[in-house]
Amino acid sequence: MSPNHISRQEARRSLSQLWTQIWTQLLAQLLVLAFPLVLSLAVATAADEGNIEVVGVDAERAAVIQEHAERVRRIAFEQLLAATDPQPWNEPCLIVVHSTAASFAAAVGVEPVAIRGATSIEFFAERVSSRQIDVMGDGEGIVPDALAHELVHVVLADHFSRLPPPRWADEGMAVLFDSLLKQQRHNSDLEHALKHGQTWSAGDLAALEEYPDSLRRQQIFYGQSAALVRWLMAEQGAATFIRFVDDSSTVGFSAALQDHYGLDAVADLEPAWRQGIPLEELVTTAGSLR
Repeated sequence: MSPNHISRQEARRSLSQLWTQIWTQLLAQLLVLAFPLVLSLAVATAADEGNIEVVGVDAERAAVIQEHAERVRRIAFEQLLAATDPQPWNEPCLIVVHSTAASFAAAVGVEPVAIRGATSIEFFAERVSSRQIDVMGDGEGIVPDALAHELVHVVLADHFSRLPPPRWADEGMAVLFDSLLKQQRHNSDLEHALKHGQTWSAGDLAALEEYPDSLRRQQIFYGQSAALVRWLMAEQGAATFIRFVDDSSTVGFSAALQDHYGLDAVADLEPAWRQGIPLEELVTTAGSLR
């Protein structure tokens, strides 16, 4: 046999080794190209997980509530703060779901009559260091009916870490994420108050630092605050509204209103609750979550 002669078996072995080398190199190149995509997907997934912890219910229901809360969080950041890719929270928001009024009252300090949810936020060096939401979980739905409203307060705290937003603005924005039925109830409360001369002036509403004492006045407060927020956002958009709220804490309500909207607090804000924006226009995104 010639020393240069290669058997068929050896030829097949050489060909097999060659194909193995080719495929190994090809796979290595594909992995190099795909790794950034895989990494970005992993980061995106991580950003949408781990921001919420749910206790007080079984694991199956907790998972549904957590997923819903993550979606509300993303939409609130996008719609209110123009943050399409919000940073993940280092300190997750703890959502405590209560099955009884006694449990809720023990945690929050009030019976779940006027409210069915409460938010507790702590700050350290102008950064949020603790987030907790207590909600009643005895409603018909798997997701507590007050969850979206309370979660908006938590999202806004990331922006308003130096100075809290005024009560009317904070609650007005949160109401926009309530179910359409709840918003209609608030609007009905406002319409009734308008007929009987029970509303606040724009200046008086802006000056409120605490919630009204009576349940009836609280209902009017929510309706009027939501109407004002809805109207101002419809006028110039959410970004201008947030800048207005920021400035109102430093230069005052009237001056900020003039700077950002060219409006007089008393005369020009009357359309906000007498010619309000249809609820369907600003609740489409939030409403679809339910």
